[in-house]
Amino acid sequence: MNKVEVLGVYAAPSVFGATPVVLLRDDNGRILQIFIGLAEALAIHSVLRNQIPPRPMTHDLIVDMLKRLNAKIEKIVIDDLVENTFYARIFLRSDDIVHEIDARPSDSIALALRFNAQIFVEERVFKEAGYIWEIPREYITFDELSLD
Repeated sequence: MNKVEVLGVYAAPSVFGATPVVLLRDDNGRILQIFIGLAEALAIHSVLRNQIPPRPMTHDLIVDMLKRLNAKIEKIVIDDLVENTFYARIFLRSDDIVHEIDARPSDSIALALRFNAQIFVEERVFKEAGYIWEIPREYITFDELSLD
């Protein structure tokens, strides 16, 4: 299992236009690309930029509810890739019990960032998905992207 950091959210060119992608880098410098939805991309991007929305967004609401229940996310693990779909598990501690919850990686990352929880990727996921060593030049950061 490899600990990763979130490099950021980018827009990758595709036949459908700009497609959001979150980039995760491990300690060896390998970069895993996970294509995600726009809402999740904005949720991840906003927390990376320390932007607080005027009203709670979905992930902020979940965090508030978990904190009020004295629960916290300890870590997330992106642990599978099936037919080009990534899978993740959230490890949620409530009292002395750790619950494993199946979740999309994009939601898991958005929540982990809000809890300052560690993010891990199984080695076989890196191998199955493939990885890159540099951010492609054609990728546009969400800071540069006009969402109008």
